[in-house]
Amino acid sequence: MKVDKKYISQLKEESKDIRDILVKITSKNGGHLGPNLGVVELTQSILEVFDLPKDKLLFDVGHQSYVYKLLTGRKERFETLRTRDGIGPFSDPRESEYDFFIAGHAGSALSAGAGIAKANPDEKVIVIIGDASIANGHSLEALNNIGNNIKNLIVILNDNEMSIGENVGSLSNFFGKLMISNAYMNIRKDVRSVISKGKVGIQVKSVLERIEHSVKQFFLPSSISEILGYQFLGVIDGHNIEDLIKNLTIAKEMEGPVFIHVKTEKGKGYQLAEENKEKFHGISPFNPETGEVESSGRTYSNIFGAKLVELAEVDKSIYAISAAMVKGTGLGEFQDKYNDRCIDVGIAEGHAVTFSAGLAISGKKPYVAIYSTFFQRAQDQLIHDVGLQNLPVKFIVDRAGIVGEDGKTHQGIHDINQFLTMPNYRVLAPTTGEELSQIIEFSKDFEDGPLAIRFPRGNAFELRENIKSKFEIGKWQEIKKGEKNLYLATGAMLKEIMSIENKLLEKGLGGTIVSCSSIRPLDEKFIVNEFSKYENIFTFEDGYKKGGFGNEILSFLNEKKIMININIIALNSVAIPHGTRNILLEEYGLRGKKLIERIEDSINGEK
Repeated sequence: MKVDKKYISQLKEESKDIRDILVKITSKNGGHLGPNLGVVELTQSILEVFDLPKDKLLFDVGHQSYVYKLLTGRKERFETLRTRDGIGPFSDPRESEYDFFIAGHAGSALSAGAGIAKANPDEKVIVIIGDASIANGHSLEALNNIGNNIKNLIVILNDNEMSIGENVGSLSNFFGKLMISNAYMNIRKDVRSVISKGKVGIQVKSVLERIEHSVKQFFLPSSISEILGYQFLGVIDGHNIEDLIKNLTIAKEMEGPVFIHVKTEKGKGYQLAEENKEKFHGISPFNPETGEVESSGRTYSNIFGAKLVELAEVDKSIYAISAAMVKGTGLGEFQDKYNDRCIDVGIAEGHAVTFSAGLAISGKKPYVAIYSTFFQRAQDQLIHDVGLQNLPVKFIVDRAGIVGEDGKTHQGIHDINQFLTMPNYRVLAPTTGEELSQIIEFSKDFEDGPLAIRFPRGNAFELRENIKSKFEIGKWQEIKKGEKNLYLATGAMLKEIMSIENKLLEKGLGGTIVSCSSIRPLDEKFIVNEFSKYENIFTFEDGYKKGGFGNEILSFLNEKKIMININIIALNSVAIPHGTRNILLEEYGLRGKKLIERIEDSINGEK
């Protein structure tokens, strides 16, 4: 196939403009810069070859869809990326007809793509999947099912050797071999050299060629892809538009399924991102000249990580497990100091949980640190492998509550009811950074079953006065003493109720403020002895109301036949969109003026 050189030149110029826009907007709004810089030419080429949106393109994961958004009618609004009511952070069918399937979590695109292709046999379905996502169990199940069955599906492996951080595991190593390795190329060169010299007989020549073929089967991807039932194309330079268009055109005409291996560079075209791929995978607003991010204070993740390092220095049975988010969960220093006890399983949350169960049943002390939204992916293992056996695994639920700009696929608002509905789990939500440190220290020798310890994204809240006593499981602490109204705040919500305390006093709505870091077990003694002293009782949590902290208290009151009304301030079961955490907390009535209004309305009987 001939490709118009002049048009290719125009596309190359367009790719430069796209990269400039990506850097400009993400430097202001934050976002997944590195992955998108790496798929500019690939995205351009797909749009040149296929008839989108009649043909369907799915991303695994959708954080690499910024370029696609720019080129499918959203360029004018692209400056609103990740802002409230602006362009979303991931693929979303509600945003554009070009986004055919939601794509916030890894592993879904192959399964969804297979279903879409089956239902639409006359259309091409293209799935772009990363070399980290393809090692996910969900993806492997789909690959196994697709082979020889789905003829109109094209799978593009975007091989940039990175997930959030560096890829890990044997499958990652395997896909690293899919590039034509130096070892194979050297053997091939040597064999061809001997044959070309004409100093070997026909039989020897045949043997040498068979050896070359066998070695090739080990080093090249065609063997496994063809065994699975795929036609194979590759390896293709993911930044060579001409080669990409040629090979995609060939794939379009082939009877599939087709597997295309494309090699890209994360951060391509922006030197700072090329040199620090992990930092620029997902980054907060930054200086585009220096790459520097505005320094933040002490985060909950930092506090957890530092405390675990301190404890692990003495206790050699402590292990840290994460799923492609070691540094994000504060475990970077732990990994540096105790690498043999820090296990990054890659995008495999279910495996992380069961692996930790194996450690725990063998007498070790595993801490599994994963973002709240991704614990949803390990529900069966949390119940079957840990809960039913009552194993003392510590689950560090990072990014709990509203996380902000990453939107509805990443909000950490399911974990309270998730863990409360499973057998034998205790659930803790520290209300300050100091309390988190105390809880981690307490957890080290807790052997009575699994613990879930949740905390929000961002800087830790600390009380101005040291008025809290040492943490005790199943015990709440009064922060401010008052009358008539009782305010029970768990986790991040203590900060919110403390921030409006003076306004409540001005309105005659002051009361007793209680820090409730122990969600399960509840402080049953406090409930029985203190609730009857107040006219209005409120609970505050940054998760869903149904099955949450407030409902846990209601269940206890019902069991004890205590007739007291509770006002639950929480989130209703709706999808929380993208926007800054501050804006979303206010909008959904968990901060500031809107929170005061909810309290007033509850007291006045309006809600």
